[in-house]
Amino acid sequence: MNPNDGSIHSHAAAGVTLAPIHSCKEGTVLRVCIVMTKEPVQVGNSFVLLRELPGSRVYLGAICDADARIQEWAEIWVQTNEMRELAFSSYQECLTNHMFDQRWRSEYEMYKANLPETVIVTGMEEKNPSPILIKRPSGQTPPTFAEVAPAIWQLCKDDALLESFGLPPYSNSPFRFLEDASATSAKTFLATAADTPANPHVQAIDRLKADPDVQEVFNPHAGLVRVMRFSPLNLEDYLQIIEGRAWEESGSRIARFLQPDVYAELRTWSANRKGTAFLLHGLGSSSDRLNEVFFLKLSALRNLFQEVKTYVKAQQVPLLNLSLSSFSVQLQNVGDQFPALWAAKCALVKPGQAHPLKIKATEQKYFIRLGRIEPSPFLPEGLGAHSFGIGSVRLRNVLSERNGTVLEGTLVAEDYLGLDPHDLLWFKLPISEERLELYAHVYTSEAVGPKEARFRTVPTNLSAAVVARLKPGTSFAKSPYEVWPLLSSPCDLYSLGIAAIRILLANSRSNLPVVIDDILGLARHIGKDPVEEDKFLPKLKSLLEREPKLLDLVSPHSMIEFDWKPEQARSQILMEIWLEAIALLLRLFPGTGSQSYCKSFGDVSPLALETVFDRPLQELETLVLRLRSALAPSLSTNEEIASVLLQVLANV
Repeated sequence: MNPNDGSIHSHAAAGVTLAPIHSCKEGTVLRVCIVMTKEPVQVGNSFVLLRELPGSRVYLGAICDADARIQEWAEIWVQTNEMRELAFSSYQECLTNHMFDQRWRSEYEMYKANLPETVIVTGMEEKNPSPILIKRPSGQTPPTFAEVAPAIWQLCKDDALLESFGLPPYSNSPFRFLEDASATSAKTFLATAADTPANPHVQAIDRLKADPDVQEVFNPHAGLVRVMRFSPLNLEDYLQIIEGRAWEESGSRIARFLQPDVYAELRTWSANRKGTAFLLHGLGSSSDRLNEVFFLKLSALRNLFQEVKTYVKAQQVPLLNLSLSSFSVQLQNVGDQFPALWAAKCALVKPGQAHPLKIKATEQKYFIRLGRIEPSPFLPEGLGAHSFGIGSVRLRNVLSERNGTVLEGTLVAEDYLGLDPHDLLWFKLPISEERLELYAHVYTSEAVGPKEARFRTVPTNLSAAVVARLKPGTSFAKSPYEVWPLLSSPCDLYSLGIAAIRILLANSRSNLPVVIDDILGLARHIGKDPVEEDKFLPKLKSLLEREPKLLDLVSPHSMIEFDWKPEQARSQILMEIWLEAIALLLRLFPGTGSQSYCKSFGDVSPLALETVFDRPLQELETLVLRLRSALAPSLSTNEEIASVLLQVLANV
């Protein structure tokens, strides 16, 4: 980093205290610090919380030199494990520390491999650090750094030791305990959560702050930690800036931390748009500006697809929580000879919340979402919802296969069953004193009543006595059942489709739910009749020519805050590329018609969940290249055009 670019500054200027999150010996050159404000910013501590996610909390941090000058702002991710039980109606699984750690390390390796310029390796990503005790300031002169010390308490991973004291083991439970490994007296453990099982050997985590000199405790649960470079610009703010609004972050928690750098320059420029520091055609014609915004937005959408595909490919799980808040936008100091927004890059900053269900003997992968599911226009309707009830099960066949016994039959429910081909059926049969639990695939192609479903169970190991009681033609009344939808990467494709609507067809003044409803209605309307893939765009054009209201709906007038009428915007945009982008957008929603990239939310290879993004991403990249060539043609292209024009003029 160039020390003359104004980005190195004193923490005093930002009004914060810096507390190193690691041991610092004399002569330590660079320190990773947690940022503390003078007044608490949340209940419990004065750390600046940026995001809270299932499995982690993300705080504002800084990389500082020995003089406590902030070299760079950072995000400090701290592992948490508030999720105790994964309960999906009758499916219950105890989430374990082993699973938490495995998931954490897998995400860290993915970020390090795909975003090496963003990840700052500290060693705390794979080895649990002790809690850091942050001392109260002493004396009249403010210290360069807050005085810190690692706690004597460390995370206990010794399963045998924990069990010997009657406590749950670390590896196969979700509970964590701290221990003083050097203690010679009676063994004492600290419980890291209020619901942790306790006995006379266990004390509360509050003991870490028993010393009156301790002001705060960083990472009291001794979770794994990772550090990443911080970008204060989120995707929604970025969209509003290129749409013509000033960056209104004055009320934000991070506003005071914007020091002289490219983000501070962007804030100033957005309020008074002079020069070409951020846009190539900022001072050009309205047509040039509209098409440049189109290019930047289409580039951002391509970035979203790239980021999501990279995550899903690396983890082989969907995200199931995508929205605009899932992304930040990173800018580079590119100098004043190149428009900085052209180098903007979207980054996925919110990990997914999908958790795989352990269903044996089935090739399909079923996922549910960790944490609460808040209503969001970016999520498919009914995400996480499932149908359940009491019905009767009629057996048609009992088959013996290599992997176990298979039952074929019919479920007769009390209520209407709305089924998709990839839904998973769970039911219990009242056999002897216990109920036999079975999983099955449903078949929607066979003609049965609206309250019935044909099924075939996955192979199950059953005793000979149980098999003897499962006779074809037998009916089992009062059998509890549940139908689970196949939630996978097509759900993320849907979320990206909603993001595309916000990016291309709405702005901050739009009523986004209304726009979404209208666009989904158009997608279903045009998908009612089968159409060959190469004929979808001509069909869309023909429909828009016949229906002026639909043409106005998909016009670019809301892409920038110009207060244009739809026909005005159409006259300024590169219309052919625009319509191709709209055609792509309408194909992003699974199951809306024959034009959809995915025919249903289960239309994906269970061995390659990322493949649902391949075709739209390839088409987006082509559109971005064509649009960029139109906005900034190469010198050789200009010379070729000029040569042709000169030849024509010479013959006149």
